[in-house]
Amino acid sequence: MKKGLFLSVTAIMAAALLSACGASKSAETELSEKESGEEKTADAGKGDGQEVVNFWYLWGGEEGKRIEEIIDSYNKSQDRYKVVGLSTPDQQKVIAGISGGSGPDITDDFGSNISNYAAQNIALPLDEYIEKEKLDRKLFLDSAIAQQEVGGKLYALPISSNVMALYYNKKLLQEGGYTEPPKTMEELQEMSKKLTKVENGTLKELGAPFVPGGYAWPCLSYAAGTNFGTPDQLTPDNEGFRKTLDYLSDYVKEFGASSVNSYISSGNSKLNTAQDPFLSGEQALRIDGPWFYDMAKDAGLDFGVTMIPSYASQGEKHYSYLETSNLYIPSTAKNKDGAWDFLKYMTLGEGAKDFAVKNVQLPARRDLLTDPDLMEGTNEVYREVLSDAELVTMPNAPFLKEYSAAINSAVDSVLLGGSPEEALSEMKKSVDAISR
Repeated sequence: MKKGLFLSVTAIMAAALLSACGASKSAETELSEKESGEEKTADAGKGDGQEVVNFWYLWGGEEGKRIEEIIDSYNKSQDRYKVVGLSTPDQQKVIAGISGGSGPDITDDFGSNISNYAAQNIALPLDEYIEKEKLDRKLFLDSAIAQQEVGGKLYALPISSNVMALYYNKKLLQEGGYTEPPKTMEELQEMSKKLTKVENGTLKELGAPFVPGGYAWPCLSYAAGTNFGTPDQLTPDNEGFRKTLDYLSDYVKEFGASSVNSYISSGNSKLNTAQDPFLSGEQALRIDGPWFYDMAKDAGLDFGVTMIPSYASQGEKHYSYLETSNLYIPSTAKNKDGAWDFLKYMTLGEGAKDFAVKNVQLPARRDLLTDPDLMEGTNEVYREVLSDAELVTMPNAPFLKEYSAAINSAVDSVLLGGSPEEALSEMKKSVDAISR
């Protein structure tokens, strides 16, 4: 029996964001940068009369160069601190450095990892700094700032937001007799079946938004207006997830477990390549993030983007999974005050807009949503999602990884032909065990 057909949303989101940030490097380049960075970290005392702040960041390639431009702007804006940047696109190396006491003073990551970093004493609580700064949380989108909070304390501040939208191949929809994308989740489910093509028992065109798998299950579940709970009260068997499993079960029964799973496994292994099922014109509906828009354009597809529909019972409401990129100060940072000053610049000051403009990122700050300088380069649908949809995150609990795995196993079970009832029963047992 195959396992892991649907990667967890946090894993796929992290992989996609790292890919979108140009993080892939050769081993020689990474080693060279690492060695250079270790020298910089060792010199973390005074630099030209200034206190050195070591900043390890996950961005690489052209994005890394733009981060260095922002660092240079910060260094020129004041004369007390000197930020020294190092591209380190390997989260495990960053965590190892922090744990060993030789890591950075400040680094970036994803909001879905903050609960683990808080539990493991990797990230420093920022409340003391925030109180002195008199920070108004309303400066940020509610869900974006909430993802940085664990146990009533803030451990990071968000620098960008990533939300989901529904892509559709206009040519495939027209061939199926449709002129518009689905308006409700019920329509999406019906349409996805009619747009699926099977030849001699082999699925040739995927009508459902099951690739990438990780994005599908939370977004399809949230469409019912429910979620997976809070750290104090998990709701693995919520109405939306039950409906999602029923939808998957019906789809598998109609087109065959072997055919569906073979297509999904192959599709997930080819994500964001020329053989990606949507980019190659063999997938009608797709749930994906803002980084995918340029990929679809470059592929020469006739496609559209719209907000993910909700079930008819939700009326005009829309929902989307939210993931943030953030900045946090490690608990072992040697220059915490300097790190906070730079963190302020990057999230509360000029660096926030500079980052969003240079990297064509969706902001986490409310005031930047309508900034005209940020309108170019990003698809307007994602701005509509940020402004009008309810943004949902997974519970910020230290056992989020295990919780995601339990939900993921339930999805896999149904895709392999199991019943939704049995999948939910097994999942609840797993969740009860990890949350005790």
